[in-house]
Amino acid sequence: MLIRAATAHDAEFLWELRHQAIVTGCRGHYSPAVLSRWTEDPMPVGFEDLVSAGFYVLELQHEILACGQLDQPNCKLEALFVQPKVMGKGYGRLMLQYLERQAKACNIHHLSLESSLNAAPFYQHCGWQSLGHSRYHSPKGMALDCILMEKNL
Repeated sequence: MLIRAATAHDAEFLWELRHQAIVTGCRGHYSPAVLSRWTEDPMPVGFEDLVSAGFYVLELQHEILACGQLDQPNCKLEALFVQPKVMGKGYGRLMLQYLERQAKACNIHHLSLESSLNAAPFYQHCGWQSLGHSRYHSPKGMALDCILMEKNL
């Protein structure tokens, strides 16, 4: 297993991984209409630059199984996604632990995130504290129910 910084070459695969993880993992927590709208757009211009500036990928035998983003300036974790075929097998936890270590190495002692409704129990099991329900406002103008969470490192 290898965790490495993502590159612009990973962007298309990570966009598709995001789509698959949302459709599979969030089913039952959001309506089909919300899931469709959330995942309908093609990869946005500039996503490659975003991926190159803080995304990490977890690979096993040269296959990306999970990804996540450490937004250092805002002390936030973003975009933690796991391939549906390996959800529940510990790869998300490994990715999360790696991102937390990266944050510590960058002198970040407090992280926050906006969790989808389905992922909140996972984060709580990993030591994150819920701050209550909120609305995530996506860059495309969509609002999604979420759980604000934080963790002291």
